[in-house]
Amino acid sequence: MARCLFALTILASFCMATQPADAADEKTVPPDHAERVKKGLVLFNGGVRATLKKHCLDCHGGKSTKADFDLSSRDALMESGFVEKSAADSYLVSLIRHSEEPHMPFKKPKLPEATIKQIEQWIELGAPYDKPLVEKAGNSEPAEMVVTNEDRKFWSFQPLKWVKPVGVKNEAWVRSPIDHFVLLKQEELGLHPNDPASRRVLIRRAYFDLLGLPPTPEQVEAFVNDPDEEAWPKLIDELLESTHYGERWARHWLDVARFAESHGYEQDYDRKFAYH
Repeated sequence: MARCLFALTILASFCMATQPADAADEKTVPPDHAERVKKGLVLFNGGVRATLKKHCLDCHGGKSTKADFDLSSRDALMESGFVEKSAADSYLVSLIRHSEEPHMPFKKPKLPEATIKQIEQWIELGAPYDKPLVEKAGNSEPAEMVVTNEDRKFWSFQPLKWVKPVGVKNEAWVRSPIDHFVLLKQEELGLHPNDPASRRVLIRRAYFDLLGLPPTPEQVEAFVNDPDEEAWPKLIDELLESTHYGERWARHWLDVARFAESHGYEQDYDRKFAYH
């Protein structure tokens, strides 16, 4: 059993794909980012949201989107170019202060000074949203995945069943049913299995593959000199029970799924599921 688990683990390691991070795409996050977002959300929920919905949303992301200015979500707001990193550089502030045309809200009285300052402070804190002002196709929950009958034909959806081991030429090499299938493909390609590895090599392979850590010299010597015929499967069982094994293999999944309880950064929405 231990050998089968080890073989499957090795196979998984070959199949694991990683994506290198593009340094050019990384965003610089200030040290006090979390605190700024927290303060910004207090302003957003304490008045900015209501102001935007009452005076801006109908013409800018709600009933229509005039002047290519959409503030229905933070992504849309930042893509519009109306808001910069500072309030002083933001076109939106110039419009609501009536320092540039067209004055906003359009053909309506200027917003109270306290309201304008609240919006300015919110922008200075990163203009965070807790959720979009209006749900659209682009920011709604993803559609439920449907598995079709054609999908169910894929091998991983098939019911478990016993498969008779295939015949091979070098039966003497076979030590488990899985070995039949490995050796069959090698023989089809005209390849031959490598010679058995020494115990010193085996323990290093096992440690690096399962834990990502090297064995200590004492562990190597203990395994090399262990007369027990079951020393190898016992070693594999020991490594599979190690907390380091779970840490190593969970990391690969976390790298791909980018799991967190929230989206983080400026849009710190809660995540219901572990998806990117």
